[in-house]
Amino acid sequence: MLALDAHAHCGLTLPFDRLKPEWDSGGIKGGALFSPVEEIYDRCDPYFTDSDRYKKSRERVHSYLESLMSDMIFCYWFVWNDFILPGETFSGIKWHRHPCEPVYDYGSESCERFINHVCRLRLPVVIEEELSNTLSLVNRIGGRTAVIIPHLGGLNGGYGQLKRTGLFENPAVYVDTALAGTHEMRDFANEYGTDRIMFGSDFPFGDPAYERYKVEQVFHGKDREKVLSRNLLSLLEQARE
Repeated sequence: MLALDAHAHCGLTLPFDRLKPEWDSGGIKGGALFSPVEEIYDRCDPYFTDSDRYKKSRERVHSYLESLMSDMIFCYWFVWNDFILPGETFSGIKWHRHPCEPVYDYGSESCERFINHVCRLRLPVVIEEELSNTLSLVNRIGGRTAVIIPHLGGLNGGYGQLKRTGLFENPAVYVDTALAGTHEMRDFANEYGTDRIMFGSDFPFGDPAYERYKVEQVFHGKDREKVLSRNLLSLLEQARE
């Protein structure tokens, strides 16, 4: 059964040569890649804005990811406060921030332009942010393109918290299973079906083979096939239509 990892980190500091053996061990044929955070901004400095060093780093890592693209490897553009529009070959967007990290300039015109551009292209947006910012950003996107909540919301305020807000009832909101518990996977499937849930590993923080094993403890038959690969392929196909 085809398995594609919808959530893996890869870049110059974490080259594909380190990821591929882990994928091979788990029988994973490809997936969606995004840069390690440290190649995009200084997450240890809450007052960080930008620097020439990080501008060049973003250029280099996105070029590196482009070089890896194939029919089974899809790369996501990691957005930061310069809000440079993604290259045409990118399959999705990664939006990432944790508490006490530098903040996005959500009120800027360039941010609005970026969001509108991504929505016009219907690129799926992985949002890993604090709860209030997650809900605000999903609201701004307004169903114009798909949103993916990683870790079943574990770093967006928690699965239960997001469920109580009604976020998962939105048909444009998908989730990935990276580092999530099997209880959350079962609950999401029982409540919302299996069309919007995708296998992810969060390599190098998660072990791809083990993360696949967890998925296979929960899902069987056609549901397993959808979670392991079909849902990701279907989602990315929508952006190419």
